[in-house]
Amino acid sequence: MASSRSPSLTADDIDDLLYYTRVNEKDELLKTIDELAQKYQCSKETILQAGIDPESGNSTLHYCAANGLADLLPTLFQILPEPSPQVNGAAPSAQASSFPSLINRQNAQGSTPLHWASLNGQLPVVKLLIEAGADMWIKNSAGHLAMFEAERADKGEVVQYLLEAGGKEVESLGHEGQPSSEDVQDIDAEAPSGESAAAGADKDTDVTMEEAGPG
Repeated sequence: MASSRSPSLTADDIDDLLYYTRVNEKDELLKTIDELAQKYQCSKETILQAGIDPESGNSTLHYCAANGLADLLPTLFQILPEPSPQVNGAAPSAQASSFPSLINRQNAQGSTPLHWASLNGQLPVVKLLIEAGADMWIKNSAGHLAMFEAERADKGEVVQYLLEAGGKEVESLGHEGQPSSEDVQDIDAEAPSGESAAAGADKDTDVTMEEAGPG
């Protein structure tokens, strides 16, 4: 029986997972996940959750997002558990919350996969992440929403999509897990209405996408 306890992957194990993701080697990645699950006697989901770079905090989903790997991302989603819906605002069960959500995992700069996909203008991946339950209201260490990163990188299509997605959530303002009034103000500030909200952004606080691409 596979253990649900997080394994202590070696540096080489993690490097293999992240490398095969970055270069979009789907078959090699899935083979590696299978082999590691057998090696550590745990689930494939647990391997994905443990495959985090210890220094950067980046996951396989960060690299899928950064590089626009819209074909690989759904395959990884199939390995992860379905998000558990809340009932009457109740918190998820202990079993459902035993693994942190890889989709919303923040790296060392506080950025989620959605931040990276938005910054790079990877619209198909942004859509996949939102549809899979990515939280667009998470702010990185610079205090920026994913939408803000798209705005300041001049990724108009991503900004427009997130504005529309965010507007639907704002309609439910006040419920558990919904945006705060401050977030709504951020959206209003970032909406394209003449002056760019990112015009005066401090370049030194930009999201760092170190080695996000193949190579």
